[in-house]
Formats: sequence, structure tokens, C-alpha cells
Amino acid sequence: MIPSAAPLQGTAAERLRQAADLRRRADAEELRALADLAAEHSWSTTDEYDVIGGERAVRIGADGSRLIGEFLPMEVAAIKKISVAAATWLIRDVINLEARHPGLWRAVRAGDLEPYKAFTIARLAAGYELSQAQTLAIDEKLATKVGRIGWQRFLRLTRGLIGQVASDAIEAAAKKARESRFVRSAPTDEAVVSELWARLDTTDAQQLEATVQALAKKLGDAGDTDELDLRRAKALGILATPGRAQALLSGSGDQRYLPRTKAYLHLTPGMLTGEAPVARSETLGPITKNMLGELFGTHRITVTPVLHLDGEHAVDSYEIPDRIREAVVVRDVCEVFPYSSRTARNLDLDHTQPYVPGAGSQTAPDNLGPLTRRVHRAKTAGRWRLKQPRAGTFWWKSPRGNEYRVSPSGTDDLCHWSSLERKVAWLLDNR
Repeated sequence: MIPSAAPLQGTAAERLRQAADLRRRADAEELRALADLAAEHSWSTTDEYDVIGGERAVRIGADGSRLIGEFLPMEVAAIKKISVAAATWLIRDVINLEARHPGLWRAVRAGDLEPYKAFTIARLAAGYELSQAQTLAIDEKLATKVGRIGWQRFLRLTRGLIGQVASDAIEAAAKKARESRFVRSAPTDEAVVSELWARLDTTDAQQLEATVQALAKKLGDAGDTDELDLRRAKALGILATPGRAQALLSGSGDQRYLPRTKAYLHLTPGMLTGEAPVARSETLGPITKNMLGELFGTHRITVTPVLHLDGEHAVDSYEIPDRIREAVVVRDVCEVFPYSSRTARNLDLDHTQPYVPGAGSQTAPDNLGPLTRRVHRAKTAGRWRLKQPRAGTFWWKSPRGNEYRVSPSGTDDLCHWSSLERKVAWLLDNR
């Protein structure tokens, strides 16, 4: 819970202006604090490894920016309640702005330029791999335009200045863009719907567009009355099964080509008895019996039921049996670091209490949790301390003394908890 502040005074319009000013000042103070943290964790080029703490120096920024300790993003992530990756990007943007764009950095700290705009310029310059000297030359000219021209015009000016100081970088970026083509998908907040985005060769994108349009038209000709955008989405899904797409384009919609997929369904006794007709799927989100029926009508699905019953028995080996790994993954769902959203199924499982050769019953769900490699290294090095008082509940302590409780219901930042509240929670978790 954030400590309350004095309420704003005046009319609604006046309070709106005051709130906007407060936000600009808060943004400037946050970035100043991040820059100071980076300076406190700054390493020189001769510092390669912290023998005592097990931490390494990393360069996350562009040319001219400072080196930092690799565990700093974890501290920032937990304080700001964001992912470690997002914290890394935020620190990168701050140290790039401070070292390579001093004019824009001053404007941000003065509240004259929104941080996201300054970060956009810093990322653009870093993306073209400009040297510190080149960015300083550009920054000198950009700083005089802050607040005087519109944002899109400001961006165009930036790209024009980059072209003047580094025409070869423009050509290299075009080549690099082709080498960074991709296709990715991600689930949405709605069940059974995902988003797909890609970067393709322009000619391939045009051909894909033509094929999607042709399939959407075929669906319409076959009696599909949905809007064009929805039919285009269906058409792209059909392309996942080339045989089905070819059959549709040739005039026959053979159902043998229905796509095959696999789903993990987390079932409870209520789902089986009908008292609670909603299951949870790792890839589809909350799903009802009716929605399952619709899926079985349009896909060939292999369902792996996950029953949340009694715990798994411990084993003596360091290696984790599949049955225990499955129990931990379906219990935790995500990485057990504060506020992490990394899916547990693709992560390594870590022994909360380090494994000791020869001792028995150490590998069990109540001594395991999914962690990314960086978090695991920080824990192993003793920078972040972890306890698991009971299966699925994790208490973390950061190098700077900040404490967090991670459980199946989410992350609790204990910063604002009283010592009594912490003690009671710890006793309850140890029951």
C-alpha cells in the first residue's frame, strides 16, 4: 500500500494540472534515482568479476554508457513490480540517455520532455549503432528543438540527422532488419484467442496478404457471413494447415485437415462434478465446458488433464523426476521471482535449500521452484536470499534488504508491512 499524500486543491481543471506536474516531477525523480543506482553499481572496464558476491559486469547500454553489475535489474524489477527484462531495458535507456544524450537528459530532468520520447530517441540511435561522438553531435542539435516542434516532426528530424552523420549505418540497419525477421504469438486476456505478429520480407508479406484475402473470399463464397476482418483471421489460421488451405482454394473443404493441438487442462473436483464448470488451461486461459465443445468441433485436440490432488513424495536424487517436475510446474505456473510472468513450463527447477549430496528426500515440490538462469545465479551467489516455508510459497530478501512474499495468489511487497504483520504471515506460512 502506497503511503497517502495530501489531496490536491482547487477546481477539477486545476487539480488535473497539478497532477500532471506531479507526474512529470515524479518521472524525473525516478529516472534520477535509477541513474544514481546505476552509478552505485558501476564497474570499470578492469573489473570483470566479484569473487565474493559472484556478480559479473555487464554492458547493457550502447557505446559510451557505463558498465553495471548484472544483478542490479533484479533489485529494480522488484521495487517497481515489473519483470527483470523490463527493468533491464529501463536501466539501459537511462544510462544511454545520461551518457549519450546529455541535452535530452537535462530536458527530461527539468520536466520539459516526456521520458518515453527521450527513450525513443536513445533507442533509435542505439539501433543504428551510433558511436557516442555521433550521438553527442545529434543531441546538440536536437536539444534546441525540445518543446518547439511536434513529436512526429522531432522524430523525422532525428532520422535526418542520423542520415547525415552515419549514412553507412542506415544501410547496415536495412541489412540487419532482414536478418531480424521473426514470427511470434502470445496469448491474450481472453480465452482461446491469441495474437500473432511478424516481420517479413516485403514481397513475402504481399504474397501472404494476397493468399489470406483469397481464402477469406472463399470462406465468404462458401456461406460464411462474418465480417471480412474475422474471415481474414480465420484464413490465416487455416494456413497453419497447408493441405486444408489448398483444399479450400481448390473448392473442397476436407475436414481431415483440421489442425491438431495439445492443451493442459487444470481440473478441480468442482469441474468434474459440475459445481464449478470452469477449468484453467496454460495456453487458453479460463475455459468452460461449452468452449471446450466448440474447440473439439474445430480442432483435433490432445488433452492432458492436470488434477490438483495430493503432493508428490520426495526422492533422494538431484535429478528431478517428470512427475515431480509436472507437479511443481502446474502448482507455480510462472517463475517464483517477485512479479515475474515467465511461464514455468520452460524454466529450470531450483532447489530452494541447496542440494547436499548424500542427504535424503531433498528433491520434492516443497523444496523446488522454477527460476530463470539470472535469478538462479543471484540466489546461488547469496545476493538474493530465498526461503520456502511451505510448498509454493516463497519469501525473498534482496541485497538491499527489501522483502517479498510470492505465493500462488501473487506477490506481496513487504516494504509497507509492520514487523508484526510479517511475523504473523511467516508463522501462518510455516503451519
